Amino acid sequence: MAKRKSFDEKNKYIHPTRKKIIDTVFGRDDNTQKTFGYEKQSEKRKVGDVWTDSEGVTWEQKDGFKTNVTKLDDVRQFINSLKECKSEECNTKQYSRIDKKTIIKTGMCLDCLQRFEMKLKTDGTYPFYEDYKITRNKLAYARELKQRYESALGDVKDRIEFVNDKGEIEVWKWEIDPEQVRADIRKDIESATEAIELLIVRKAKLEEKLTELNHTELIVK
Repeated sequence: MAKRKSFDEKNKYIHPTRKKIIDTVFGRDDNTQKTFGYEKQSEKRKVGDVWTDSEGVTWEQKDGFKTNVTKLDDVRQFINSLKECKSEECNTKQYSRIDKKTIIKTGMCLDCLQRFEMKLKTDGTYPFYEDYKITRNKLAYARELKQRYESALGDVKDRIEFVNDKGEIEVWKWEIDPEQVRADIRKDIESATEAIELLIVRKAKLEEKLTELNHTELIVK
């Protein structure tokens, strides 16, 4: 009876690529191919250590965990942008309650906003700027309304089942035709979709006009 060959003996006649696949599938170590080079060492960090990884992300070691400093900086920058007037000509020393609300909404304190809008009125841009703001608000509302209609359409059921306080299953049925309700909601969705399409066209035309008037800084992407 012929002696059974070991796996290593059989391996001598297997193509290297196929052998690599087999070794990978069965978790075998390939001792014939050695790679010499840098072996990553696990560095122990102390609390307060700050470092940047190979992807350019900065980290800081805390007590038992690490924090992404890069993301925290982005968050801080965004929060600060909601607290300070972005106008380079701002001379406001202390923001009032109205200033803070105006900064959150427009990025500028009340005085800077008034001066900014006065410049737009002087060069004839203000009517288009005002129309652009209103159109953007309408577009956001129409999109939100469409989402609500679509959600409502999915919630319309022929009947509703629930467990009452006695542990019994109760079944409620609509007093009106559910199909009629669905049909009405679909019409509302179509109306909202049509409004969105018209508002998108209007918004694009206003952006062209603002660009023509050299006020691309007013365009919101």
